[in-house]
Amino acid sequence: MAFDIDAFQTDMPAEILAILRDAEAPYTRSEEAQAAVNSAVAHAPDNLALRIAAYTFCVYANRLHDALPHAEMCLVIAARALELPEDWRLVGPDSADFGRLERMPRVYLKSLLALGFCRARLGDREGGEELLRKAASLDPQDRIGAGELADVIAHGGVREDGEDG
Repeated sequence: MAFDIDAFQTDMPAEILAILRDAEAPYTRSEEAQAAVNSAVAHAPDNLALRIAAYTFCVYANRLHDALPHAEMCLVIAARALELPEDWRLVGPDSADFGRLERMPRVYLKSLLALGFCRARLGDREGGEELLRKAASLDPQDRIGAGELADVIAHGGVREDGEDG
């Protein structure tokens, strides 16, 4: 789930954007940036754009444990918007129009991918692969790459062509 602040600024209240200004230098002031992200999430826990930003920040800062709850919340927000069960295991290809990849179906699929990626990287390869296979089953053309990533995980981090994944 890549995050582009310009694309989501209209989805974030001005006070949240003001808080996030302290997170603009995550690599030079990591703790300060993390505190700003945490503060923003505390003020607007259900803001999708903010959760995507928080997830992205945590992944780039190599804080995958911290990224998980943000990806989970993105999945919940997307599920609610699409009127899907909150348990992703109960969602099928006909549960929503995943084929068009409009904003919420795309967020849903990318949230599954994000969760699968984090879990696999944190050592839960089986759980990560399960999430990725679910995303791939909802996106049979594999436009978000979940199936390919699941295959890499299934092969121990090596693609079928022998290259590292």
